[in-house]
Amino acid sequence: IHFYKRKMSEKEAKDDLVMKETDAFSKAQDSQHDESDDDSEAEKNSDHTSDEEDEVDAVDGTSSVEAVREYLAAKLGIGKNDLKKPDDEQRHPSVLTSIDFDGIIDYIKEGKAKNIITMAGAGISTSAGIPDFRTPGTGLYDNLQKYELPNPTAIFDIRFFKQNPKPFFTLAKELYPGKFAPTASHYFIKLLEKKSLLLRHFTQNIDTLERVA
Repeated sequence: IHFYKRKMSEKEAKDDLVMKETDAFSKAQDSQHDESDDDSEAEKNSDHTSDEEDEVDAVDGTSSVEAVREYLAAKLGIGKNDLKKPDDEQRHPSVLTSIDFDGIIDYIKEGKAKNIITMAGAGISTSAGIPDFRTPGTGLYDNLQKYELPNPTAIFDIRFFKQNPKPFFTLAKELYPGKFAPTASHYFIKLLEKKSLLLRHFTQNIDTLERVA
C-alpha cells in the first residue's frame, strides 16, 4: 500500500510539472505573437518603408554603374572632356588612339599586342558562300524545303537521322570542305599566326577555312 501511494504521489508530481511547463510555453508563445504584431504595426506606421530602401539601393547601384562608365571612358581616352584631368594620362593611360578599326590596327602595329585571342562564328564564312543557320531568307534553316523535313532542325537531329539519313548526307556533300575559299577574316587570323601574335583562335565553324588559309 505504501509503495502504491508513493508511486501515485510521484505520478501526480510529474503531471503537475508537465502542466506548469505547458502553461509557461503557451505564455511565451502568446508573448512572442504579441511582439510580432507590434512589430508589424510599427512597420506599417514607419516613415521609412522598404520601397524607400529599394530606391536608395537603386541610386547606389546607378552611382556604381556611372563610376564604372567614367573609369572605362578615362581608361580608353574617350567620353566627356571633363572626365580628363591634367594627370589622367599617368593615372589611366589610353589604350587605343581611337575606338575603331584604325585604333586597333595602330595598337597592333606599335607592337603592344603580344597575345591576341580571336573568336569566330558563321559570320566570317558567309561571304565565302557558306550560309549561317538563322538569317531570314539566306540562312540554312530557311532554305531546306527540298528535304521535306518535319522542321528545319530535324536535319541535325540524331533521331530523325536514324529514320532518314539522306537529307543530312546530301547537305553535308554540298557544304563539304574543299568547295569554298577563305575570306579576308580567315587570312587575317592566319597573318596573326605568322607574325607570332596569335595566342588562340576559337571557332564554332567546321568549314576548316582557317586551315586552308
